Amino acid sequence: MTSPITLSVIAPCYNEEDNINALVQRVLAVFDKIGVAGELIAVNDCSTDETGPLLDKAAEQDARVRPQHHTVNGGIFKGWHTGLEAAQGHYVCLIDSDLQNPPEEIERLYRKIEADSVDIAQAVRSSIGRLKDNRWFLSRGLNTTLNLCFGMKAQDNKSGFLIAPRDVLKDVLDYKYIYRYPHTFVRVSAEHKSYTVREVETLFMDRVGGQSFLGNFPWRVIGAVSIDMIKAFKEFGFFTKENDLSRFVKDKELLAQPEKSSPFSRFVRELYFLTFPLHTWMISRRVRALYFALRKSQYLKREDLDAYRLMKLQRIVRHAYGQVPYYRRRMQEMGVRPSDIQSLEDIAKLPLLSKDDVRQNLHFDMFADNHQKREMLRVSTSGSTGAPFVIYADKKQLELRAATTLRAMEWAGWSFGDRQARLWHQTIGMTWQQAFKEKLNTLLMRRIFIPAYELRDQNIRNFVERIRKHNPVLVDGYAESFNFLAQFGKENKIEGFKPKAIMTSAQIMPPQTRAIIEKQFGAQVFDKYGSREFSGIAYEDSGHDGHVVCAESYIVEILKDGVPAKPGEVGEIVVTDLNNAHMPVLRYRIGDLAEKIDDSGRSASGRDFPRIGRIEGRTQAIVVCPNGTWLPGTFFAHYFKDFDQVVAQYQVVQDAPERLVIKVVPGLNYSEKMIKTVVDGLKEFTGPLMEITEELVDEIPLGRTGKRTGVVSTLGRDFQSITERIRKMDSKQQAEEK
Repeated sequence: MTSPITLSVIAPCYNEEDNINALVQRVLAVFDKIGVAGELIAVNDCSTDETGPLLDKAAEQDARVRPQHHTVNGGIFKGWHTGLEAAQGHYVCLIDSDLQNPPEEIERLYRKIEADSVDIAQAVRSSIGRLKDNRWFLSRGLNTTLNLCFGMKAQDNKSGFLIAPRDVLKDVLDYKYIYRYPHTFVRVSAEHKSYTVREVETLFMDRVGGQSFLGNFPWRVIGAVSIDMIKAFKEFGFFTKENDLSRFVKDKELLAQPEKSSPFSRFVRELYFLTFPLHTWMISRRVRALYFALRKSQYLKREDLDAYRLMKLQRIVRHAYGQVPYYRRRMQEMGVRPSDIQSLEDIAKLPLLSKDDVRQNLHFDMFADNHQKREMLRVSTSGSTGAPFVIYADKKQLELRAATTLRAMEWAGWSFGDRQARLWHQTIGMTWQQAFKEKLNTLLMRRIFIPAYELRDQNIRNFVERIRKHNPVLVDGYAESFNFLAQFGKENKIEGFKPKAIMTSAQIMPPQTRAIIEKQFGAQVFDKYGSREFSGIAYEDSGHDGHVVCAESYIVEILKDGVPAKPGEVGEIVVTDLNNAHMPVLRYRIGDLAEKIDDSGRSASGRDFPRIGRIEGRTQAIVVCPNGTWLPGTFFAHYFKDFDQVVAQYQVVQDAPERLVIKVVPGLNYSEKMIKTVVDGLKEFTGPLMEITEELVDEIPLGRTGKRTGVVSTLGRDFQSITERIRKMDSKQQAEEK
């Protein structure tokens, strides 16, 4: 069986009959020396000499030579694209055929990109032995001009001798405009599209055979390049609005078109984005372009969406391996290279990342070597276990978060200009400058805040009246807050507010809780799954058939026994962030459980995105019973719904392997006899060896930010080891029964 091609060398040729034989022999010698399966794709650009016949003869002698012939002269850029279409290698090297870039230097570029796993290794033409004529000075002047115009520090912008993965190079060479000398802007395009470039000094030799198209004073070339610069600044300059997502979706067939907004909505939207620096921090107006790209990408076909996600995954893995000490060490320990990631399923080859891994390796082992602290936001949370946890998000990830949140609100029926209300904390943990910007943002979004941590009997009527007067289309906040409001309103016969939609988050959403909220407020519930580390990860849309993963930003796995769960199974959620380059977060065990569902078809809303099922709670909130049974947080929500007149509120605490303490706020029908019925019923699930005691309390208080935890375990067990142990126990029991 033929080995897959590792390296494709593309050499455009025009009237190079004096150099062809040497080019072929020297490139093939490099393949042999470094021991890779390679191919030389020499593109004959309609030569008028013997270039074409010489290439065909070389191909007859060695199958690794694959000539491509143009019928019309297209120039070096067209030659590169022809070569890329024919290339089969994982890596592609571009080289001129005039031998001024010695083919032997291909080895150094290949070694560099393999060692550092950067996106591009670019040759820098050495001054050793190089003639400093007029063309040298013109080249240095152009390099300086490009650096100044595009905010770069490249030593040799114009060098077209480079090596990169094939998909990276295709993206880099995908220009918006037609240029007279497009090879001038290869490095500019690469940096504009956020690819990492490693420079490698290489020899640059005088031309021996053939003739350069440049004279000593190439005035026409200078004029043409000057015109090219104007177009390039429009495409790649500081104020460009394009991003990799908008570039990807522009030529793709969509399943549907985004809904058009009303004139008023468009006015409010443009005002919101125009004033962005005044009411946001860290993020920029690029959010506008991301928002419009997301409105289109939500209707990508699954195969196109997966192609985009794979491109992003490969890029972040290459970056993590090359720039982040922790990932480089862990991947080397596992024998994994970035080039091993050839499909989305290959993500399983990467190591899992736990919260302890982050704690132990923060800061600089987890930070990219090229991180910029001014573009990083510290995100901290106490977590459900109370253990402090810190992670960092970079500017680009935060911008995509903001744009994704706007799209998710539209999924719930909101539009720019509609009123909102939020059951949340508005400014806790913010500086006064951040608090000021947050309040201005609130004004532009026509949003009011109701402090979720202050929901008490004595002020709840005032809060409800305030929301009713505001008349919001969308109300969002903690699920527990809505549950509390609905129950309170029902019991006290308070007329509730009637929004179009309610977006819940932070706690699990059992069916019975959803039903109570929807009935009391007369609105559809759209549940959000997110975390402090990532913000919104998946949202319900109008289909209400699972949580739609924000797939442009995250890959979400559901694992059981360390392998993907099957539809209908509950597993641990593992998240890979495709955007956070300053502190990559790959296969992060976020600590939550969810049901795996079959998402191979489109959702009821028509979107072809990955989806996850009901959220079952935290892995730390698993109750593990002496008989091997494990009970997630949603089990207790389902169980106690049948005793709502006996138990008004509850919290289950497991502080020992064989003991549960149930904190109970008594309901109207509470009695010792009834609570005994509740406990005895629980033992049917936990087994008789579990000691269950109840503790009467006046209330289960909401936390400082409005959250209430229904199940708490202090045992610190690992979900994957729990399910693996139970699987073995089940197998042993089945074998004994046989």
